Amino acid sequence: MGIRDLRGLTLVVAIMVVIDALTTPVILLAALLFPEGYTENVMPIASQVDLATVLFKLLTFVVFGRWIYVAGRNLIEAGYHDLEFTPAARIWWFAVPVACLFKPFQGMRELWNASHGNGDYSEGSALVATWWALWLLTTFAGYLSGYMAKSPDSGVTPFWIQAVFDIPLAAVAILMIRRIAEAQARLGTGELAEVFA
Repeated sequence: MGIRDLRGLTLVVAIMVVIDALTTPVILLAALLFPEGYTENVMPIASQVDLATVLFKLLTFVVFGRWIYVAGRNLIEAGYHDLEFTPAARIWWFAVPVACLFKPFQGMRELWNASHGNGDYSEGSALVATWWALWLLTTFAGYLSGYMAKSPDSGVTPFWIQAVFDIPLAAVAILMIRRIAEAQARLGTGELAEVFA
């Protein structure tokens, strides 16, 4: 099969992550800056907008999962057979209760290290650790804002809370996947072979 070029898929994931992160702030700003237009045009279709937002978020997760899988397959194609995580395991650990708090981080750290030619897969990466911390904070903020949104007095505060975490998470995630894709572009060129020589 050979090593697949991740640049195109990385661009698609980056665009989707940006759209996902900016959807809520754009809607909130529209409501704030153009209250009459928002009430007249958006409020009648609010449930459809909410559904579209949730479906786009799920699609973003699927495409990001595909990116993780392809990046993992690239490592196997490049000859990395001592990895703890299979390409699919890096994805399904996100769905395992309790383990989802640390296993996906370990899988992405291994993906980062192997892609960059670091043989110690458990060595830390500040960028991956930042991504994971923001991922956890965003997830917990999502639960908190969902809980707060049930209160009739909450207004739009829960949505702003979520947006505050979504935007930095998107920026760090894009930087992380771009750097992994750039590192993997060198996997098939022999540059990594010189690192291990």
